[in-house]
Amino acid sequence: MKTLLSVILLALLGLMAAKVLAQRSNGTISGRVITEDGQPIPHARISILGIGGLPKMMSGRMQILTDERGEFQADGLDAASYSISAIAPGYVVMAKERASYVHVGDSITIRMIRGGVITGRVTNASGEPVVGISIETTRLRDENGRPLTDGTNPVDLASSRRTDDRGVYRAYGLAPGSYVVSVGGGSLGFSLSPTPFYGRMNIYYPSETRDTATEVAVRSGEEASGIDIRYRSERGSAISGRITGAPAGGQGVAIPTGSFVVLTKAGTDTVVATSMVSPLAENNSYAIYGVPNGEYEVTAVRPILSDSSVMTSVSRRVLLNGRDVTGINLALVASASISGSIRLEKLAAAAGQKCEDNRDSSLEEIVLRATHDDPNQKPALKLSFLLSAGIAAPNDKGGFTLAGLSAGRHFVGTQLPDEDWYVKSMILSSVSAANTVARQVSNNGIVLKAGEKVAGLTITIAEGAAGLKGKITTSRDEKLPAGMRVYLIPAEPEAKDDLLRFAEANVDDDSFTFTNLPPGKYLLLARPNPQPKSSEVPVHPLAWDATERTSLRKEAEAANAAVELKPCQRVTDFTLKSRS
Repeated sequence: MKTLLSVILLALLGLMAAKVLAQRSNGTISGRVITEDGQPIPHARISILGIGGLPKMMSGRMQILTDERGEFQADGLDAASYSISAIAPGYVVMAKERASYVHVGDSITIRMIRGGVITGRVTNASGEPVVGISIETTRLRDENGRPLTDGTNPVDLASSRRTDDRGVYRAYGLAPGSYVVSVGGGSLGFSLSPTPFYGRMNIYYPSETRDTATEVAVRSGEEASGIDIRYRSERGSAISGRITGAPAGGQGVAIPTGSFVVLTKAGTDTVVATSMVSPLAENNSYAIYGVPNGEYEVTAVRPILSDSSVMTSVSRRVLLNGRDVTGINLALVASASISGSIRLEKLAAAAGQKCEDNRDSSLEEIVLRATHDDPNQKPALKLSFLLSAGIAAPNDKGGFTLAGLSAGRHFVGTQLPDEDWYVKSMILSSVSAANTVARQVSNNGIVLKAGEKVAGLTITIAEGAAGLKGKITTSRDEKLPAGMRVYLIPAEPEAKDDLLRFAEANVDDDSFTFTNLPPGKYLLLARPNPQPKSSEVPVHPLAWDATERTSLRKEAEAANAAVELKPCQRVTDFTLKSRS
């Protein structure tokens, strides 16, 4: 999977260069990259990526290196939200620092820890070394044992790891967690540098299929050695077909590598293999080789360099039982999207009706995200790093398009750059021949059909947001349970189902923080954070479920912890007593 993403990302980077010159620029982001104990990391590669879908990715990405003091400075940046990542050989970014956005004028610190190592030897049935075979490490769980969904692993742009002349491999710079290790022909159906093992089944440590593989624990700065694999050269089965459908006029330009096919285990998001369609392939044909027996789903995807959409196919289920399967043709269709505009509602200039401005912010710094939440519909493949599916930023006029969405119910959320702002309303206007109907969609989400283009969503962002910081105390100074979370529930009866008034935050040590809150009265509740049952069941805000909203309110009323927040008010010393 990493190899495919690397090839496509390199193609995107090639297209990007011509567009950077057209970028209007006016700001700076600076920072430092240091180790966990504060030592500088020189020559780390810093990637700065503008948020807002593929067009902004193309015009907004740049890479620089840190100096001997671990410092960097990126000049000439537009007002926008940016994702910043750091890569240094042998290091990984600390988990709690991976998901934040930064803005022009910010100065940040990126802390990295020593990555772990997995090393071992690959031999054949006779005990002889297997030379030059590709090694792939797949992280299944994080350092706390929580399962990961596909797309959470960083892309490795380095050359594929292979065994040396002794059959020895060494995979380093791995994030802490639990991995499976495989050897074989790699996951690409079209390889730019095939090996003698191309098209053969991947064999997992110690000498198993993916389903029976033994997981390997990786810790920061430690080496897991002796992870020896006995390689079996097994052909497996092949799945092949062709891809139909192409971008219509005005829908953007397909990336040079065209379409690619993703093979997942049936009913899950576990990626088994990927196949890029060769530009030289006749009739847009594809093939995936070396697949073990089992039940799978095959999906085609074509990234589009525009804000309109990507193209995907309906997944087709395939059962393999020792024979090749041909004729699995996949028809690309445009995915669904939600478009609209953002409007800013300012406070009156009268005394007491104006927040203290911490910084100058713009609409373009807002990040929008459409999150799938429909148990009756399978969400789209989680390849958001590549496709930016469901993520957007408004333009300077406030317009936006959330593209690459699958059928089903979606909730639209925002990340605001200014603590003075909050989301006041989300209104979807539908125009018919008879009249115009406007409805609040923040409470129940937006239900999309396959390929549907929904327009007319107006999101009102208002000035006057409140903030709340506090600590949790326990009776007898007991230690808090792990994974605590604090919930805010609107106290007003008329707001009992207003999802814009619900909020939740993790507890760090014994502290919690809320920003961008609508003014009003709130009830507070602290309780353990529910854990996902598997990587295919994401944990969404509890308030999205009507039954959970009722349960939260009952518990919060019994706890009787309340606060009233006025416009622009910042409460920094709230004490919440845990009932655990």
